[in-house]
Amino acid sequence: MNKVVVITGASSGLGLSHAIFLTAKGFTVFGTSRRSQTLDKKKLKEDFIRDHTKWKFANKEKTVVKPTRNLIPKKIEKNLNELIDKIRFFNMDVTTDDSVEKAINKMETEAKKINNRGIDILINNAGISFFRSAEVLSMEDWKTTFDTNLFGMVRVAKAVLPFMRERRAGRIINTSTLGALAVIPFQSHYSASKIAIKIFSEGLRVEVKKFNIKVSTILPSDINTAFNTNMHAISTSMDPSTKSVDLEKMINQSPTTPDSPYYEYLNPVWRLIVKNLIVAPPPLVISKKLYRIIKARKPRVNYHAGDPIQRILVFLIRRVVTDEIVDWLLPLYFGLK
Repeated sequence: MNKVVVITGASSGLGLSHAIFLTAKGFTVFGTSRRSQTLDKKKLKEDFIRDHTKWKFANKEKTVVKPTRNLIPKKIEKNLNELIDKIRFFNMDVTTDDSVEKAINKMETEAKKINNRGIDILINNAGISFFRSAEVLSMEDWKTTFDTNLFGMVRVAKAVLPFMRERRAGRIINTSTLGALAVIPFQSHYSASKIAIKIFSEGLRVEVKKFNIKVSTILPSDINTAFNTNMHAISTSMDPSTKSVDLEKMINQSPTTPDSPYYEYLNPVWRLIVKNLIVAPPPLVISKKLYRIIKARKPRVNYHAGDPIQRILVFLIRRVVTDEIVDWLLPLYFGLK
């Protein structure tokens, strides 16, 4: 097959899952990371295993969870070390024009050595998020969110498009989120950047169609990863070898301080997000959907993926109920009064 796939943000979470799964499917995977030179293969394996451990609540109060089983397919689990070794990591900072241009040029050159074509598929996955109110989040962090989530994807797409356009072939899949369609309180910056990705993809799709370049957007639900910057510290205590984890200790690591005017209003949302992420589907659920998009002869514009309940809720919010009902329903869902 010799298909070369570039995956941004491939050193953790969804990106790592995509890289491992597509490698297992026979693709040559080039993964990007801001710290490719210092990546620890052992830690990549540990993170992947942690993200694919099924947890369940161990008490009625839903304050304790325990691991129940490993969700990694046997074939991938057996060859995990080999699969990780096969992924070629390249250093790239999606917020820097020069870094993106140099990395894409280098990967295009390496890809041609493999398949005599170049980069076949781009998976724009790199992203960042915080958990703050719109008022409290600094303008610097607002800019960082958009520079990474939106402009980072634009930079990478602009760098790879000339090569795809020249040979009149290629696929680009940009990663948004269901949270772009049903906004999450205290993550308005994130939802705003992700809805912009959806619109960017839809416009780009039309612009490059004549060059036989196919563009789609995948919109995942909540996934059991440590994606949110505030979740990284929490995730370190989610050791699959442990018997149980006290969620209250994790929830108390609130990303805001008691002196914040939003402290009491934010905490119910934080509590819900922590609990939802721990029992959310594993990243491979999204990777399998991504693979189907890649294999589709005529890929659709948008693909919703992940938790069925969240997908139904988004459908109802966007297609069925009125804005007034949504305005009443969202605070109720997140425990806000």
